Amino acid sequence: MCRRTHTALQCGLNRLCNRHSDLPTRSAVWVNGDVSSQTSNPPDRVAIVVAGAGARGGYEAGALSVVVPHLRERGVHAPLYVGTSAGAINAAIFAALAHLPPAEQAEQALDVWRGISIDNVFRSPAFSSPGVVLRSAGQLVGFPGVALTSLLDTEPLRRKANTAVDWEQLRRNIINNVTELAVVATSGADNRTVVFVDRNGDGTVPPPDPSRPITYVSAEIGPDHVLASSAIPIAFPPVHLTSPEVAAGYYLDGGVRLNAPLKPAIALGADAIAVVATHPVNERSAAEMRSDEPPPDVYDVMVRLMDASLVDRMVEDLHTLAKINSLVDNNADRRGRSLLPYLAVCPSERRTLAQLASEVFDGQRGAGKSVGSRLRSVELHAWGRIVGGDGPRRGDLFSYLYFDPEFIEASIELGRRDAQALFDGLPADEIPWRIGNDASPRAPR
Repeated sequence: MCRRTHTALQCGLNRLCNRHSDLPTRSAVWVNGDVSSQTSNPPDRVAIVVAGAGARGGYEAGALSVVVPHLRERGVHAPLYVGTSAGAINAAIFAALAHLPPAEQAEQALDVWRGISIDNVFRSPAFSSPGVVLRSAGQLVGFPGVALTSLLDTEPLRRKANTAVDWEQLRRNIINNVTELAVVATSGADNRTVVFVDRNGDGTVPPPDPSRPITYVSAEIGPDHVLASSAIPIAFPPVHLTSPEVAAGYYLDGGVRLNAPLKPAIALGADAIAVVATHPVNERSAAEMRSDEPPPDVYDVMVRLMDASLVDRMVEDLHTLAKINSLVDNNADRRGRSLLPYLAVCPSERRTLAQLASEVFDGQRGAGKSVGSRLRSVELHAWGRIVGGDGPRRGDLFSYLYFDPEFIEASIELGRRDAQALFDGLPADEIPWRIGNDASPRAPR
């Protein structure tokens, strides 16, 4: 099946289809659309893949706070977390909490997000703008050593990253084989995707994948790796990494090339994947789209360009996974090949979180009790008007930078609701794994 016309993910999946013939028996059930089937070889090594999200990371944390306990209650431990951008933050948080009972993991992870505000992420543009103007002017006239690397000063985020994750506990969890962690960043030198892999062992990582292109590097992941993965292009500055020395250099947001790192999860040995993202896996068909929707403005066009680079690849990869699963499932002669089931938690529409951000934004005019908070609120609303737009995707760009406690709390609750919907109506020993691309509701059992 690995012909030229197939994507790298297809080839990788085909190579992996021959594994896992000796998995231990569990009591879980695979659910594919409306059809449930018992299996004696359910997934054993589950990877949780968390996509890039910016300020939408609260949605992902909410979803994980439901998914992780449900999996553990059903006897499935997720030993591997793989994340990009804000997904790398969530992956690191949950990996550092993996030694705790699931309910405590969820509670502490949500506490981290509930403690985040815009002041923890970037400094007020009112104070940093003069520096931006001066660096721009210096670069324009060719002043040696002067360059504009970002529009925002993210020193507060650097300080927050040091305390949001218990890095010493993460190291203990890695050493004790409680969990493994991988975070994805984009090399500023050659635009390659670099996956930093932290696991106990001899440092062996998968070989490079030239077709994507992806390079795997063994590393002791710390705050700088997560900040590098989260360095939103243009808005946030690139992050310089010095460890490991073999991969030293400047890095940008991992979502530039690989927003939902499914391929690395598979390359790292996953035999099932739980994906958490802030965009839907299955879109409405053209017939379902409203014909009276207004034309897109320039902000909508920017959002759709961002979708094409960040989101559509994730959707394509999941659809490829589902297609190969279906081919294996329908093949009478499997020759020992096994399926790679998945579940996905995501909003119902691409605009869902953008609309939520807009609703919170519109309801907060005049919010803030102290003079400082009022000024920051005015500044935030001005920023919202600049990047918010008024078209069908209003608020989408803004929602990635809207680190507002009310928006984060609303996003958490939405993520919890969407994740819980996957498990509602299922017996206590069932997991809603899918193997195909059918997203129709499951029949109650």
